[in-house]
Amino acid sequence: MIKKLGIPKEVKKDEGRVSLIPEHITQFTGLADIFVETNAGLGSGFTDEDYQSAGAKIVPTAHELYDISEIICKVKEPQEQEFELLNSSHVIFGYLHLASNLSLTKMLIEKKLTAIATEMIMDEDEYPLLIPMSKIAGNLAVQKGMQFLEYSSAGKGLLLSSISDERNSKVTVIGCGEVGKSSIHKSIQIGAFVTAIDVNENILKELKNKYGENISTHISGSDEATEAIRTADLVVGAVLLPGRKPPIVVTQEDINQMEKGSVIVDVAIDQGGCVEGVTPNTHSEPFEIRNGVIVSAIANLPGAVPKTSSIELSTNLQKYVDNLLIENWFEEYSKSENLKPSLQIHSGLLLSEEVAESLSLSLSKLV
Repeated sequence: MIKKLGIPKEVKKDEGRVSLIPEHITQFTGLADIFVETNAGLGSGFTDEDYQSAGAKIVPTAHELYDISEIICKVKEPQEQEFELLNSSHVIFGYLHLASNLSLTKMLIEKKLTAIATEMIMDEDEYPLLIPMSKIAGNLAVQKGMQFLEYSSAGKGLLLSSISDERNSKVTVIGCGEVGKSSIHKSIQIGAFVTAIDVNENILKELKNKYGENISTHISGSDEATEAIRTADLVVGAVLLPGRKPPIVVTQEDINQMEKGSVIVDVAIDQGGCVEGVTPNTHSEPFEIRNGVIVSAIANLPGAVPKTSSIELSTNLQKYVDNLLIENWFEEYSKSENLKPSLQIHSGLLLSEEVAESLSLSLSKLV
């Protein structure tokens, strides 16, 4: 039986990405009818005509797309204006980050639909759909930090990049996974001195061996780490616990001790944030100022570069869509060690241990 897969236009504020680009949907011919909401790809540089040429059918409204489609292939989690469009026959396939969103989780449970968090798909102990967005976010964290340090943004008026042999700017990166490593590499490339903070000594040793005198490393929670946070020009919070809320690694007291005009970019905001008291920002209102320190927590940071992000996302996402297009897809999906962690809600049941623990909800198991 041919499945019906819908690609909606993202409605999250300042979100221009699209889940699948035209060149990646042709492979599903014969397996699924592809429906694309009009202008869904426009923010990423793909027109309705591009999708039609690839074999998709363009529908004029979100209501019609959701009514027709069984599988809703999204970038970001459903927004409030989309809630009424969802029903129990839907399979939502996208970045959900439920561990920081109690109201969304409860709504998805009440709808009795199936919700698959693509950020939790695994392949040989890695998260192939999280890695490309993490690398983009790590680069953008430094790029945004450079912008916010400018005088016009109420920053301290410091050029993060080096124009001489003097390294006159300091970047502290907390959490050295894919986001952190990308931020570290970008910062060193432009000539900043970097301090890396992590709980894993082996990762810190690898970074020290790679970058030598351009980097210092400290174990998270140490006095040296605290000092590195408080004296930095730019702090990048890049802590990630897959599927769970991250710990608070930058406190309000840390912020109070920082020089006015310094910048903090919390890249962990999609999972709840790693800066004390942080609330999500948008690309159009990208930061708040606390005690003279700029704190930015843009929830969909890779959305700043939707064309780059959509191509990277679609390139990886396409490899997993066909798992939903076979007749007994749920039985096979739920038995796969790599795919099962992403199957978070089904028929009113919360199946994710990480989400249940983070939100203090009851965990269910499939029988």
